[in-house]
Amino acid sequence: MREPKVLEVKDLKVEARGRTILNHISFSIDRGETLLVLGRSGSGKTTLLRALTFIAKELFDMVIKGSIEIYGEKIRNSYSASKHICYIVQEPWFSISTPYPYIEIMFYSRNSFPEIIGMAKEFGIHNCLWSSTSSLSAGEIERIALLEAYISRKDVILIDEASSYLDTQSRYKIVELVKKLKNSGISTVVVDHDVELWRSVVDSVLYIDNGSAKIYEDPKETPIYDDLTKLNEYAEKLSPCSSNEDEIVIEARDVWFKYPDGERYVINGVDIDIEKGGITWIKGASGSGKSTLLKILAGILKPVKGSMRRPKGIQFIPENPLHYISSPTPREELMNRIDIAKKFNLEKALDTPIAMLSSGEKRRLAIASAFIRQPKALLIDEPTVGLDPWNAIHVLESLCLLAKHGCGIAVASHGEELRYISNNVIELG
Repeated sequence: MREPKVLEVKDLKVEARGRTILNHISFSIDRGETLLVLGRSGSGKTTLLRALTFIAKELFDMVIKGSIEIYGEKIRNSYSASKHICYIVQEPWFSISTPYPYIEIMFYSRNSFPEIIGMAKEFGIHNCLWSSTSSLSAGEIERIALLEAYISRKDVILIDEASSYLDTQSRYKIVELVKKLKNSGISTVVVDHDVELWRSVVDSVLYIDNGSAKIYEDPKETPIYDDLTKLNEYAEKLSPCSSNEDEIVIEARDVWFKYPDGERYVINGVDIDIEKGGITWIKGASGSGKSTLLKILAGILKPVKGSMRRPKGIQFIPENPLHYISSPTPREELMNRIDIAKKFNLEKALDTPIAMLSSGEKRRLAIASAFIRQPKALLIDEPTVGLDPWNAIHVLESLCLLAKHGCGIAVASHGEELRYISNNVIELG
């Protein structure tokens, strides 16, 4: 009698409001194996992970058909799934529920506190264990969630776009973590767009397209790989926007900031000019203060010292696009502007409830909504997170179009693709 697979999925079908999202998907993984899930934004990658944990049915009212088994045990609900599966969601702000990270980690761990400190150092988050959760960057929260998954010792860990909010160095640390999980016998399912990042660690690839899926042994064999090469060549042809250096939209001089319960300054004497028609790229490692600086420029946070000058008519899109979107469907958010929906590849999702959109679709919708308003200045945090390369390029082109209309834009991002369109770079940290 053969030993059962760690995870075996047979003929999985997922439907939402009468629409088929995933259709007859089958795959399996053995102990210590890693499966990489590829596909365009909105193809159903996140829905697959939600189906495996049954929250697709219980939280999103989707219909799940087919069979999901872990070590031969049939998974019928989220309770039976939770005994075997740890799920790291794409949106890091949904990953932490306590006011301080050390409380969150202690809740998940049977390790001693010194052991937890050691692991936190390995993940580069030991300095923020006692920080207020509200002051953490998305990248820091993402690493906390990964540490929690590591110490949970579940049979299967589902990782949805874990590298999205991380700088390059931290991304490779995540890959090394997955290798440790493999060596300890833990199986992983990873959703990501970065093919090269994961190529050295994955055992097989599940490529999803229009609801159907096919298994490949190497990411290079998938249809997406050749497309990525062509897209990179196209992106290199994009050119920086031509700004009006004589007209400054937002001006900041010698800005300093620290959070009320923080011991260190997050922003240290920063000078920045956002020029009309220009794109300023704010870059830096996770936790370097990129999001904080944007909030200062937007007037959400008040600097401890320094001077600011900003106009009325600023639009600020935070890391969580749900904090920007105010309507129940894309059609209403875009005021029935079908032309804008097509520009941002949203025409097929116009009447989909916001909660049912993929993370990438929500982000594109927020940018499209700001585009309609033609602001004097747009401050946007991680605009390409969760987007496949096709849609990331659409976003870059849209930002360029908005800049050509005279909008001054500041973008906080880890994404190196911003170098193609930025005429000014501010590096923090």
